Amino acid sequence: MPSTKQLRLNNAQIRSRIKEFLGKKINIVLTDNRVIIAELQAVSASGVEVTNMRLKKAFFPFEQLYEVYFDAIV
Repeated sequence: MPSTKQLRLNNAQIRSRIKEFLGKKINIVLTDNRVIIAELQAVSASGVEVTNMRLKKAFFPFEQLYEVYFDAIV
């Protein structure tokens, strides 16, 4: 039976690994301590585009991202 593990990416790791999670639901911690739960839609050189749980699209520049985390099946 698979188990889950929480995977956390800090601001240094986000740019290098974020594309691996396209189409997945992630938790984003912003630099102002707000937490956004959303599905990752796109990654550009300047930031990420997500769709939140109310199906509203939003864009966050990498400078606003403090941490990204989600449950990974291992």
